[in-house]
Amino acid sequence: MTAVGQVKRAVAAAIEAAGYAAIESYSEEQLKRYETAVAAVGTKETVIEESGAAQYLGEKVDETTQETVAVYGRKMLLTLLIEVYAPRTLGAAGCETAAETVTQALMTALPEGLKLRSLQWGRTDWDKTTGMFRLDASAKYAAYFVAETAEDETVFTDFVLKGTVKERE
Repeated sequence: MTAVGQVKRAVAAAIEAAGYAAIESYSEEQLKRYETAVAAVGTKETVIEESGAAQYLGEKVDETTQETVAVYGRKMLLTLLIEVYAPRTLGAAGCETAAETVTQALMTALPEGLKLRSLQWGRTDWDKTTGMFRLDASAKYAAYFVAETAEDETVFTDFVLKGTVKERE
């Protein structure tokens, strides 16, 4: 999974853990299936710092193999677009109530490698395309990724968002 995909998945998981539905990619038909508020998580901007080069962080002993592995890190700045949709029955207040919970989740329930730098909510509007109320937020993050390599190897394992477990695709 890409670095941006890992961040979007971590943010969606934090929102879901707080009690609201969250989706990473969506269509109008998919949104209309929800009878409660739902947050759509998308990418607005991505910036790789320091040319995306991996930086040596040190060594650690792999608990399973007892081998010494080198640990490398990479930092990425990105801005996510978070759109909270609420059906007509919940009204604009449905978006605003969900936004409060989403804000709390984004400040407290993320993995250690994902640091919220700023969060800015817009205003709630009626979205004609979906037939739902929509409230947009721009969330800026610093994301930290780690990779390991055995001492005698030069090939990195995949970079994984710090504080998460690598998922099989």
